[in-house]
Amino acid sequence: MTSLFESMILGQFRNRKQAFTNPTKWPQINVLYQKIAENILDLKQWYNYQTEDTAYRHYHLTCEYIDEHTVVTSAFNIDTRSDGCQLQWGYYGGWWFGEVRGDCILRNTRVKSEICFNGSLYQSRDTGIDIDTGEFRWGKEEEEGLFRFERLNTEREYDLTNVTRN
Repeated sequence: MTSLFESMILGQFRNRKQAFTNPTKWPQINVLYQKIAENILDLKQWYNYQTEDTAYRHYHLTCEYIDEHTVVTSAFNIDTRSDGCQLQWGYYGGWWFGEVRGDCILRNTRVKSEICFNGSLYQSRDTGIDIDTGEFRWGKEEEEGLFRFERLNTEREYDLTNVTRN
């Protein structure tokens, strides 16, 4: 059975309109969520000029459903074979809002992530801050705003738990 969270996040999103407004500031990126097992999502992100097979971010997200409006996701990085950050999600006013749960330190960098989506739109910002100096290291600073993605209407299957393999 597909949860409300899954029904709104499964799919492919792209920030084409935003990228066209300022390509040097907003690279065109694809975000893909697929369900690969019960309570496990596959997340890939790649630049539009590349392919899905060359994703710069590839995670498996294990979903823990606290209640119908609260989800905690635990990330496992497929490329580095290591744990990533946990995110806590809450549903309010037709939108899911997610942020890092607790402290998340990766390679001497404090990770701050904020994501919101409503089934059609997906917005996000990741920021890395050096834990020793407090200096910005990567991602987008708060004043730059969020990446704004729109759902692509494709014929692709996103819940792979129901796909029969030949």
